[in-house]
Amino acid sequence: MDFDEYRKVLQPSALKAGKPASWDGIKAKCIAYRNEWLENAKEKSEGKNYPKQLNEYAVAQGINKILYTVTLENGKVAIYDPERGYYQKDYKYAYKIIHVLQPTFNETKARNVLFLLSSMDRKFQYNGIHCDFEPEYRNNRRFILVKNGIYDKEKCELLPFDYKFINFSTIETKLVPNAPLPIIDGWDIESWLLDLMSGDKELVKLLWQVVSASLNGNYSYRKSIWLIGNGNDGKGTFQQMVSNLIGLRNVAQLKLNQFSERFGLAIIEGKTVIIGDDVQAGIYVDESSNFNSVVTGEPVNIEKKGENPYMAVFKKTVIQSTNAMPVFKNKSNGTYRRIIIIPFRKTFSDKEDNWRIKDDYINREEVLQYVLWKAINLKFDKFYEPKATQERMREFKEENNTIMKFLNEFLEEAISTRIPVKYLWVIYQGWCKSNNVTLPKKSNFDKELENCLPDGWVKERQKPLEFFKPVSDKPDYYYDGMFNWTDEEKKKTAVLIRKVT
Repeated sequence: MDFDEYRKVLQPSALKAGKPASWDGIKAKCIAYRNEWLENAKEKSEGKNYPKQLNEYAVAQGINKILYTVTLENGKVAIYDPERGYYQKDYKYAYKIIHVLQPTFNETKARNVLFLLSSMDRKFQYNGIHCDFEPEYRNNRRFILVKNGIYDKEKCELLPFDYKFINFSTIETKLVPNAPLPIIDGWDIESWLLDLMSGDKELVKLLWQVVSASLNGNYSYRKSIWLIGNGNDGKGTFQQMVSNLIGLRNVAQLKLNQFSERFGLAIIEGKTVIIGDDVQAGIYVDESSNFNSVVTGEPVNIEKKGENPYMAVFKKTVIQSTNAMPVFKNKSNGTYRRIIIIPFRKTFSDKEDNWRIKDDYINREEVLQYVLWKAINLKFDKFYEPKATQERMREFKEENNTIMKFLNEFLEEAISTRIPVKYLWVIYQGWCKSNNVTLPKKSNFDKELENCLPDGWVKERQKPLEFFKPVSDKPDYYYDGMFNWTDEEKKKTAVLIRKVT
């Protein structure tokens, strides 16, 4: 191996005090440190049996001296990248630096260097992160890292990169204050979004909020965004626009079903937004705990091949698209409260389908700069949920839970205000047969019933009395002999549902 570069006479720039501001500066500082360390080691050994290369501890000390390094809560380290303005969790970046300091190190020795770095005492602590400086920019909603600096949303001011802003991801678009709306061959992004939403301005407002939320990899609104349509409806192009804005290298491509895979979550590290394109229509999801935890920013277990598992917390926007919503085994409110559905109702014909939008327009710098300026300045505490999303959520709940769908249909027409649960179970069996639906176990029916009741109904123990009218409440799928009821039974206390008046 040629070590001439490491033996060359040091340039004055490499000897200047302070941390480097570029990759070239990092290399120069590393070479200077290496040469100085070897010279000192030679002097101490009086020129006899002196070391010809740095040991692992010396390399760790060099990195800690030359660059800003933080130790994460899970014991890993991240190194500040002055050219991009954030701390690199990806060890490939650290390995590049280690290679400059000591080119002969293999991966095992490089990992030992990182272990030594993580073991060093650091004076300050912030959100479980240990560092050698007092962190600033602690408001994760106020400050957002863009390609050309740190944007202060409160003051509408673009600030220079600063190592005191502890951040682990960025976006690839430069912020241009007051960027104008580009019009290309009669097309513009505002009119296009309105067209995608079939003229529904409330849905367009929500789309802009989704774009805005996607910019910040340090804050989660605790909702996953689901784009749903029948195909050829523009949802894929919208996702592509968001990916172009953020930069593909900063997007974690992760579909719903991949969240539960053993190594699935590792891809999220160092990314700004999570996007799952074209989730299988109607896929059954047996395990959704990881998905739910990521959406709401709760700790999850991360496993990478060849490494020990560790815990991590992600606070990123999750966007998924599909032609039909999944069926979740977990039908609790914990699933539903994490979901917002945006319907893409328009289907573009061959004549209407303009391929230049996806292949050209949404890739243009001036379009992305307009989108960034508008989206980054939006202020909202939670996603706006217009009527169309609320209606689609009601439909989804019914699609995902046949018990809920049955109750909504039956109780809407019911005359009775007290209905025994055993009667509901009997007619539910008829409903399932009529609708070709697989009948769940009675224990599951009893367990889920209370959570599936529409507003205005409660489950309790009461006497049905005259409030139960089985003769009047016979649906089309009811047939004689399904249920026997006597006057004596209406006077007995039973588990029933009651309409709250």
